[in-house]
Amino acid sequence: MKLVKLYLKDFRGYDEIEIEFHPDMNVIIGRNDVGKSTILDALNIFFNDEVKPEITDCNIRSHDKKIVISAFFKLDENEQIIIDATHPTSLAEEYLLNKDQLLEIRKVISADGKTISKNNISVFLNTYHPKIFEEPLITKTLPQLKEILSEYEDQIPYPVNKTKKAEIRKALFSHVLSDDAEFEEKLINIKDIQEDRLKTWEKLKESLPLFTLFQADRTNNDGDKEVQDPMKAITKEVLAELESKLNEIRDEVVKRVEEIGKETIEKLKEFNPEISSQLKTVPDLKNWDSVFKFSLDTDDGIPLNKRGSGVRRLILLSYFRAQAEKSAKETGKKTIIYAIEEPETSQHPDFQKMLIESLINISQRKNHQVFITTHTPEIAQMVDKSSLILIKKDHEGRPCVVDDEDVKIREIVKTLGILPTIHSRLVICVEGPNDVKFLKNINQAIPEYKQIIDLEKSDISIYDVGGGKLINWINENHFRKSNIKEFHLYDNDVEKYRELVNKMKEENDGRRTGIITELREMENYIPISLLEEEFKCNLQKFRDKWKEFDVAKHLSQVCPSLGEKEIKSIINGKLTKKVTTESLREHGVFDEIKQWFEEIKKMYDSTFS
Repeated sequence: MKLVKLYLKDFRGYDEIEIEFHPDMNVIIGRNDVGKSTILDALNIFFNDEVKPEITDCNIRSHDKKIVISAFFKLDENEQIIIDATHPTSLAEEYLLNKDQLLEIRKVISADGKTISKNNISVFLNTYHPKIFEEPLITKTLPQLKEILSEYEDQIPYPVNKTKKAEIRKALFSHVLSDDAEFEEKLINIKDIQEDRLKTWEKLKESLPLFTLFQADRTNNDGDKEVQDPMKAITKEVLAELESKLNEIRDEVVKRVEEIGKETIEKLKEFNPEISSQLKTVPDLKNWDSVFKFSLDTDDGIPLNKRGSGVRRLILLSYFRAQAEKSAKETGKKTIIYAIEEPETSQHPDFQKMLIESLINISQRKNHQVFITTHTPEIAQMVDKSSLILIKKDHEGRPCVVDDEDVKIREIVKTLGILPTIHSRLVICVEGPNDVKFLKNINQAIPEYKQIIDLEKSDISIYDVGGGKLINWINENHFRKSNIKEFHLYDNDVEKYRELVNKMKEENDGRRTGIITELREMENYIPISLLEEEFKCNLQKFRDKWKEFDVAKHLSQVCPSLGEKEIKSIINGKLTKKVTTESLREHGVFDEIKQWFEEIKKMYDSTFS
């Protein structure tokens, strides 16, 4: 399940807004105080009931003093959600999805009083429901469903289990709903489908992603909640394992103290029997976890709260992630959404790059989604254009989302002042970021390739034309209007790239040339033995069709916890550093890859003539 859209009405500065999200990485850009953090705060209120909205969160221009926060989710294929105590069922089968087949949950918060309590918050499903019954079947009790079924029972050719509401509804939908039935948008209050044995909103929340927000204005010390909570949890876990031994020590201490206390009282009697008769030993025992408190010291003995703000923030962000992963595991959540305000705060540009690369990798994991806010060009230029969300104020000073793609890109470039980063003699154009990693790593791993041309020491940039990064868009426009030479290397599984290379060869203008790989993708060039070792599988039976074999797709089935993107990242990142000349020769690809570097060298040398 992925969050794909958010609708806000009368929440803080937003009158009404709809924001579409990327399934992996989302970067919310805008000037200070434009409403970036408001989006994350709205999501935090939606997902986490313990986060209380305030009266002042309601837009001052609101007429009815109601805040609306609607979240839209795309469900995985065949995803089941328990909304009925009698039977797990599909939201699609129950016609509880909206017109776009998304799960749309709407929180309506009444802010017309002095405070906002639980009673002021209502939760609805916005559905696209058939108009065959006066009220949705999901709101009917078992006796009511039986009564409706009795009217149509002679039309249903099989016996229906009348003890399960979901089975009755399924039968009615199957045999009463015609092909020409009319549908309508219908709001269903969650309370209308609650019953004693099942709280529908609670069950729905169990299926929703875990949303965790790391805010910008944190204390950033080792007493911070995100540090202390995991440390306390770890402490409790260890103490639980040692509980019997610790209790033995406690009992022995109490026993000895009481014995000495008793002896002391006996001696006191010799001085004053009246006082001694009023005394007794009473142990004041505390829980073991209150005895232990941990702080974080770094390797050189400097406490965390004495380190630079950038280091403190990185450490806290790591604990934030650890806590989220632990919480997801404990609650059985399948999807985690990390929301981080201004991750670049207090960070050196090198750390900014490292941090964003890590967050991008996290977002590409299966069932992970990342949201960040920023106004830093170094971050914006590293992500896909489709991940960028630009918030700006309109002519009336109200925040809005810029939807037009061209306008958005131009505004971001202008707002953040992003300039081209490619000024090299030669640009190697590949299909995507994993191809960049493959080429760089294998060049450094194999001495023979590095001897032909060292990509690290040459005036060469590697650029992924297939990627949608903002900086790629800027760079591409830049080097197309310059005399920078281009060498293109593409996988053979995409026809448009094959046509592009053929066209360049026909033009033979001396500025551009290219090669199409013989194997399907870069993943196919990694020796099978390395793949088998890393992913604990047997790939020998696929040797005969290896040239066209979809490695990442197959391995995602072997390792269901990993998505194809994450598998590609592992192969082109980690495994390319493990290849050897011998393993590539045995795999039969050494000479082909060698030819790539020879062509790159030839093109590079021509830039000096």
